[in-house]
Amino acid sequence: MKKNQLFPALLTLVFFSSINLYSQVHTELPDSGYKRNVIKWNITPFLLFSKKNINLSYERVLSPYRSFSVNAGYFELPIMALMDSFIIDKVTRKKGFNISGDYRFYFKNRNKRMAPDGLYWGIYSSFYHTQIGMDITVLDNPDIQGGLSFEGRINALNLGVELGYQFVIKDRLTLDLIFVGPSASMYNRELTLDGEISSEEYEEYLQAIHDILVGIFPGFDQLAGDGFLNVSGANLSFGYGFRYLFQIGYRF
Repeated sequence: MKKNQLFPALLTLVFFSSINLYSQVHTELPDSGYKRNVIKWNITPFLLFSKKNINLSYERVLSPYRSFSVNAGYFELPIMALMDSFIIDKVTRKKGFNISGDYRFYFKNRNKRMAPDGLYWGIYSSFYHTQIGMDITVLDNPDIQGGLSFEGRINALNLGVELGYQFVIKDRLTLDLIFVGPSASMYNRELTLDGEISSEEYEEYLQAIHDILVGIFPGFDQLAGDGFLNVSGANLSFGYGFRYLFQIGYRF
C-alpha cells in the first residue's frame, strides 16, 4: 500500500478497534441461544457502479439494542460512463477496494423486538480507493494528433452518522436499509491527462472528467480550482459526503 493510502487505512483500523473495546463493557443478551450474527451482501455498489463490485458485511449483536458491523469488498468505477465522448482503445487499470464499519444503537422504545431488528442510528467510518487508467481516442476532433492517456487514483475517507432500518423476516432473512448518512470527508486524488492537445480542449476534457467524479463522490468538487488536474501529484481536500445502501442478509 502506498504512503498516501496508509494514513486513511490506519485511521479506519483504529476506528474498528475502538468499537471492539467499547462493546466489551455492555451486558450480554439474556438468551444464550439468541441469533447474534448477520452475514450480508451490500448490493448498492453492484447496482450503481459495476457488476464486479462484490461487497460483504458482517453484523454482530453485542447487547439487546446495540451492535457493530464491518464491510469490505472490491470497488471500481464505471469507466464507460466516464468517457461517453471518447473511444476507449484500452483500459490499462480499473480496480479498487472499500472498507467500512459502524456502531449501531437500536431504539429501545421504538422497536418491538431487540437488535438486529428495527430502527437504529449509528456512527460510521468508510474508506474508498480506486485506480483508473486508459488509452483513449477523441471523437470528431481532427486537431488532436494521436490518442490521449488518462491515469487516476482516488482515495476517500469518511466519518459520519447514519439512520437506518433493518427488517428481520421469519427470524432469518434481513433487509438492511441506510437512508440517511451525512459525513465529513477527506479526499486524496492524483489525476493526469497526457497527449497532444490544446489548452482549451484540455480544460474541456478535464471538466467532463471532473463532472462525473462529482456525481460519484459528493464533495469532490471542492478539489476544483486553478490548475485542477493540470499536473500530477497528490492533493487533499475536506468536504461532505453521504452514505446510503441496501443489504440483504442471513441471520444465524
